[in-house]
Amino acid sequence: MGLEHRDYEVLLAISVHALEQDAAASPWPTLTRTIRGHLGVEAVTLTEIAPHRSRPLAWAPGEVGDGRIRALSRRSMRCGNPLIGHYRQARDPVPRTAEDLTGSAGWRNSAARSVAREYFGAEHVLGVPCALPAGHSGVLRGCVVYSRTRFSPAQRAFLHRAQPLLAAVDAHERATVRALERAGRDSTDRARAYGLTRRELAVLLLLGEALPAKAIATRLSISVRTVQKHVQNIYRKLGTKDRMETALLAQSLGLLRPRPPLGGPGPGTPGDS
Repeated sequence: MGLEHRDYEVLLAISVHALEQDAAASPWPTLTRTIRGHLGVEAVTLTEIAPHRSRPLAWAPGEVGDGRIRALSRRSMRCGNPLIGHYRQARDPVPRTAEDLTGSAGWRNSAARSVAREYFGAEHVLGVPCALPAGHSGVLRGCVVYSRTRFSPAQRAFLHRAQPLLAAVDAHERATVRALERAGRDSTDRARAYGLTRRELAVLLLLGEALPAKAIATRLSISVRTVQKHVQNIYRKLGTKDRMETALLAQSLGLLRPRPPLGGPGPGTPGDS
């Protein structure tokens, strides 16, 4: 089934928001709200699941408290939600409903359905995997969509098309967080003062390592074209014209740590004064 024009508008809005989110915040609260509103469902959650624990990362509606969402995640694991078992064991990126996996009777009589009804008044749930675990010890991240009514072909078609985008947002988000953790809080705060988003700061940090656009794209799980867009935004916001000028200015502004001289001792090595 093909998508409607509005579906493509929402997918584009998700892409733009994920790439242009400011330096401090995750895109996921807005993305879960956007998906919930577009589909007209009861709730959408994003959860990270390890073999013996679960951690909610974002959810909509936002007025549901953190404690209640954590309790939902724990109970879903304990009662053997079929979506968790399926996506933890099968390298399957396809969005699926619980009924796809257990059959209508199996889902109707399951403890997991009772949990979905208790927390969101939902009779049906659908999983959208964002990151599949590598082996039994890996971490699964994915969205769960809760609905009072059966998912329509149009809703399923939208989520099927959205899955690669959400997986790319997840990979990019995690890579950005790792880059910013290396940069430290001071750099993030200074970047905000110059109007740089945290994605742009992550690209700037890798520019400072003299990585080409293709390597930056690989590191951040984005396209070369997106890297080039971020680079042009960085030049505009910092008032620079090329990589060298940008790296030198960013160092002087405290956005980048100065690179050690070629062949000289690096930070923390013998010879530092």
